[in-house]
Amino acid sequence: MNTMELYQLKTFVVVAEEEHLTRASVRLHTSQPTVSAHIKALEEELETRLFIRTPKGMRLTEAGERLRNKAKSVLQAARELTLEARNMGGELVGDLSIGLNTDAEYLRIVPLLNSLGEAHPKITMQIQQRASTSVQDAILSGALDCGFIFGEPRHADIHSVVLENTQFFIAVPDIWKDRIPGGLEALADLPWILDPSDNPLQKLTAPFFQARNIKLPTQLEVDGDEVIRVLVAAGKGVSFLRKNEVEAANRIGQAVHTLAFDELHIDVRFVCLKRRDQDPVMQAVIDHVKKVWGIE
Repeated sequence: MNTMELYQLKTFVVVAEEEHLTRASVRLHTSQPTVSAHIKALEEELETRLFIRTPKGMRLTEAGERLRNKAKSVLQAARELTLEARNMGGELVGDLSIGLNTDAEYLRIVPLLNSLGEAHPKITMQIQQRASTSVQDAILSGALDCGFIFGEPRHADIHSVVLENTQFFIAVPDIWKDRIPGGLEALADLPWILDPSDNPLQKLTAPFFQARNIKLPTQLEVDGDEVIRVLVAAGKGVSFLRKNEVEAANRIGQAVHTLAFDELHIDVRFVCLKRRDQDPVMQAVIDHVKKVWGIE
């Protein structure tokens, strides 16, 4: 009798997340026929149909929905077993994926990698760029091990460490500097560049405008700090930037001016699953994140 393999379960979970064979094959670094073969073999072994093929991609059956979380648990248990065995020798060994919700310089990634590499050379990090909301969802699904977010965790299963309460400023391109003395009201009819509605920063700025009875007439929604910074530097709109982003914008374009408001601040946090925060490898990463951020 055949027995299911861990790689088949991994393929099942990835296809369920991507809902598309081609995207899953890219993520798994294999071919689409191979992904299809894994799914077919697993369905035959379980004697259960896991997916419905549709014109838009792959949709989980009811049985697939029920088995997906169990497959994730099996994969996580196998990974924890492997890490435990490797770490029994006294030297920490691990390969963790980390999500960055903003630029690596601000998040001190190079100092983190240097510090972690000196103390634990057999811990390696795989870096992905994602929005804060996506970082949390990916951690819950197992696509990421840890990462950085703005604001409070959205899920009870997320463990977080507050690293800093960072201030944001209203950033105004030089072409509109003459409007600054008029305050926020004088800027309201200009083009504004904002984050998507599910971004924690948007949840900070929306009440900011509501409290002042200001409704912005023109908005450009952009998902990506670097893109927003470039657009502000090019004089394409007004936005909210951190101090280091304003400095970077000044280096790449026209002068950028700022207005400060006390309520425009938000926590930056390091996050992982609560059940992972005591894992020796994850604890080492947390300790070194705290070290480079100057947290006792």
